[in-house]
Amino acid sequence: MNTRAVADPPRTPVFKSKALEDARDWAQQTRDLQPLFAPRAVAVVGASTRSESVGQSVFRNLLSSGYTGLVYPINPKHHSILGVRSYASVLEVDDELDLVVIAVPASAIPQVLDECAQKGVRSAIVLSAGFKETGADGNALEEQIRRQAETAGIALLWPNCLGLINTDPAVSMNATFARVMAAPGHIAFLSQSGALCTSILDYARAQHIGFSKFISFGNKTDIDEIDLLRYLATDPQTSAILMYVEELSEGPRFINLPSEGALLHKEI
Repeated sequence: MNTRAVADPPRTPVFKSKALEDARDWAQQTRDLQPLFAPRAVAVVGASTRSESVGQSVFRNLLSSGYTGLVYPINPKHHSILGVRSYASVLEVDDELDLVVIAVPASAIPQVLDECAQKGVRSAIVLSAGFKETGADGNALEEQIRRQAETAGIALLWPNCLGLINTDPAVSMNATFARVMAAPGHIAFLSQSGALCTSILDYARAQHIGFSKFISFGNKTDIDEIDLLRYLATDPQTSAILMYVEELSEGPRFINLPSEGALLHKEI
């Protein structure tokens, strides 16, 4: 009697399966920060008519940086800011808002975030101070806002930060109150210290050094250095990352990031 040999089904190499599994884990753990770095529309809550105020500086920088999206000033006390119609609240803006930059006193932020949640805003930058660095009350307010944003699904770059710059020509966004816009380049710079950021920007301009992304992340109460490094690992404009941190949120995760990130460059 003839018997036919039945071939075993092809097996996926163990190393390849492990690489695929690790890559999937990487993707699952990487937060979607596209609304933060490449928003289609930005609102500035606290945009002001006062020259040199933080709110006006951010709004002016967005207008002058060649930002490719839509910009909306939010100020209930004024009809227009720098010649652009102003709105009393983000809820009055007809367009969808991916990013809201907040430059109002700390005590007003819970109401602003509540309105952002109603609007469906996906990310926010809080430039304001007055949180855990001020004591127990400030720390409690910071935690309240963190929980509020987490419930609403809003990614927060905050507080006590300068903001962020994306020089990608498709975005060209300066959402900071810095005096200068970063020149385009392939270096990403991220820092907890806003003061260091301004010094680096001034030095880089004098030395003709460009950046792909320039990020000040302050107290990192939500988005931290690990979130940012994971995002930048897949950024086509970024070839190198420079970072200044005063403390690491999660040491083991930070140490493992280089080996995880290497998976992105392997054929799997």
